[in-house]
Amino acid sequence: MFEVNLRPTFGHLHLSEITRPLVQQYLFTFVEAGKYRTAEKLKLMLNCIFDMAAEDFNLPSPMKKIVLPYHESKKGSALTKDEEKKLVEYCRNRKDDVASALLVLLYFGLRQSELPTLKVIDGNTLECETSKERMGRNVTLRYIPFTPMFRKVQDLVDFEKAKNVTVYTLRSAFKRLFPEHHPHELRYTFITRCKECGVSGEVVMLWDGHSGDKDVKTSAVDRGYTDYSKEYILAEAEKVNYDL
Repeated sequence: MFEVNLRPTFGHLHLSEITRPLVQQYLFTFVEAGKYRTAEKLKLMLNCIFDMAAEDFNLPSPMKKIVLPYHESKKGSALTKDEEKKLVEYCRNRKDDVASALLVLLYFGLRQSELPTLKVIDGNTLECETSKERMGRNVTLRYIPFTPMFRKVQDLVDFEKAKNVTVYTLRSAFKRLFPEHHPHELRYTFITRCKECGVSGEVVMLWDGHSGDKDVKTSAVDRGYTDYSKEYILAEAEKVNYDL
């Protein structure tokens, strides 16, 4: 977002030349285009930049009175089983990097930004780096076993191709197929199906990389003091099996 949005607009200016009206007008162009989430992310990035500039160079921050209109983000939803079947058939016919990436997102619950880090372990487990925790912290690895649902489509997946697909190509293909959905909702679908199939809530949290879940009452204790055996994890994975 810095390279695509901020650098072209502000990269030629000194920090002292970036004024509050300039920033406000810039952010409102995204609001007016309906890109509220982008406006919020860019505002957060600019806040970080100018907090440091104000401290290091004693510059007044133009961000102090920047206000964006209130917007309630629309929560995504899991694909229905009919939609899931439609996606699998689409991938079966396509058989390329996009198809591989979509099936990995669908049956492992990865975030799009985690795809480049994926690795197959022992032929039956997917390893990835948790992107939410990579920012300046120690890398956290997740391990998600192959489930019966994934094994049904495993022959369609080339993991190396899935690693190298671009976010824009992936998103464009998915939106053409499901205009009302976002690729991140494949993650919702994976989590939903696991829970529907009776997988332990704590194990689902280990697979999806959530540090806590308010709906899982014992999450803080279980994540802090429980080490599930490999056999138990694999047995839970075997539950993810359903008809489309």
